Amino acid sequence: MSFESLSASLSATRDAKQYRRVISTIGGNQTHLVVAGNKFVNFSANDYLGLASDPQVIAAANDACAKYGVGSGGSPLVTGHSSLHDYLQAQLCDLTGQQSAMLFSSGFAANSGVLATMLGKDDLLLQDKLNHASLMEAGLVSPATMKRFKHNDMAHLAQHFDNASRYTNRLLVSEGIFSMDGDTPDLGELRRLADVNDAWLMVDDAHGFGVNAQGQGSCAMAGISPSILMATFGKAIGTSGAFVAASSDTIEYLTNFCRHYIYSTALPISIVAATIKSIELSQQAWRTQQLNERIAYFKEQAAKFGLDLMPSDSAIQPLIIGASDQVMALSQALKDKGFWVGAIRPPTVPKGSARLRITLSANHRLSDIDNLLSALAECQDAIEANV
Repeated sequence: MSFESLSASLSATRDAKQYRRVISTIGGNQTHLVVAGNKFVNFSANDYLGLASDPQVIAAANDACAKYGVGSGGSPLVTGHSSLHDYLQAQLCDLTGQQSAMLFSSGFAANSGVLATMLGKDDLLLQDKLNHASLMEAGLVSPATMKRFKHNDMAHLAQHFDNASRYTNRLLVSEGIFSMDGDTPDLGELRRLADVNDAWLMVDDAHGFGVNAQGQGSCAMAGISPSILMATFGKAIGTSGAFVAASSDTIEYLTNFCRHYIYSTALPISIVAATIKSIELSQQAWRTQQLNERIAYFKEQAAKFGLDLMPSDSAIQPLIIGASDQVMALSQALKDKGFWVGAIRPPTVPKGSARLRITLSANHRLSDIDNLLSALAECQDAIEANV
């Protein structure tokens, strides 16, 4: 029978405690959600500034739907690109300091599209070992030579640049904030190494855009300008989709040759309108200030409970557990106490580093954080006692 290996692969995944399933939620983009009639405090969403349910953002989407309809009606090069799409792209250029920008349906599409379009068989792609799956997937199928350097290891990266001059083009790619570890690379040193080796630097700032440097992102905070900047709207901005910003020539080239862009329906106008408003609101200093206060409070209180968090100053606060079965047990124990915290397992993270990926929002109350940490300490002690 064709594809008879599917069942065996699923069974092996279940045995390894790596099986995944879709869970239907109500309010999954808010600090409180409902699953199967049960209420939880949500510490898994990426809505860092609480903008996904902001009344002004919702009103912008509703107004655009009433005026323009729901879908965009076509791909960007046919009928799908509107004056609102133009406005958003200009807004992004003003914010990031880049010459030009283009919109994508998702960060995965943007990353895949850029690497597939920009790189050929005579080119070199250098990636941080912990880059997002979209970047790794694109690198694996690219005709370019891909080399990975140890996470945030500038000395190891420099070694990979040895003999790099034999490649026609060289592209160095890193995240601005790493999605599973929550840490930040030395973007200044990445920019320097790229420059001295005649390479381009691309930064995926999905988790820094909208938060760092008054919303400009991690590159602005580090005082550098990447050759190519990609960021998404589904995290701090609270909507959906992504953008790529770069020089005018780069964006014009991608517009003409990136199949992921050319053959995809443009972002719905309602999403574009909501994103415009959300980016405006993300500039309000009190939002990032409130988020940073939550982050500092969480780390301070976690230390009092003796919780060994990974070194992160971002809204992503991972707690390494180790084994997949233990992290699943801990996640379920927290659910039993009313807290929704994502359990991240291999292959998303390296083997032996299964973790709770705790994410914070400006909308979390301090009491939410206190209650989570108390429950976490109790659950962890109970599980370790039974191991």
